[in-house]
Amino acid sequence: MNDRQPYGWRLCGPILSGLLTGLLLALPAQTVKAEDEIRVGAVVQIPFNLSSERSLFDPGAIRLGVTCQYANVEEDNITTTRGITNTYVNGTLTESVETPAATQVDEGNRVYGVEGNVFVTVLGDWNISGEVLGLYGTNHVQGALGAGYGLAESFFLDAKARFPYSEVGLRFLNGAELYGGLNTLGDFNSGKQQRRYLVKTNRNSYSPSEDTVVVIE
Repeated sequence: MNDRQPYGWRLCGPILSGLLTGLLLALPAQTVKAEDEIRVGAVVQIPFNLSSERSLFDPGAIRLGVTCQYANVEEDNITTTRGITNTYVNGTLTESVETPAATQVDEGNRVYGVEGNVFVTVLGDWNISGEVLGLYGTNHVQGALGAGYGLAESFFLDAKARFPYSEVGLRFLNGAELYGGLNTLGDFNSGKQQRRYLVKTNRNSYSPSEDTVVVIE
């Protein structure tokens, strides 16, 4: 047996152990609060080697893995405003008119967070690799950039674009590798924050001025 393998295991063991522990702890987790989202899914990546020294496609390099994401998702802000106008004559309420409610929706569409992945090449040499990436984008599309470590390739950089249930990216090893992937994660879901306001306007017959009060319902 190659005597370098135990050293490789000792070197990357803490990294992979930390990634696996984090993923396992996140499995039973639920949304922490409205704007935070934790989710776990399965992923497969199909790599294409861009180096002239190796073949373009090797089925043994296909990676199967688990992905975990923790992201802050911007909320949808929903504001509903209705009005009431009261008319007083000599201090006595003579008329009360209510205006229809108006609703304004400000859709949240920004996501930022972190993603961790652990892969195994089950059709090849069972190489294990792990990576951590920061991600930023909209609810539908995000860019991700990070680094990882593999038993066979040592340290590498990774940059990709994420879409619902798919991804495409570049791994920078000893040369560059283009890959496409499929996963079980769709769009991020925005939480909803609702606000209701009542605008009360009081009019007096003996005065041209108006008294307006905004009340949070």
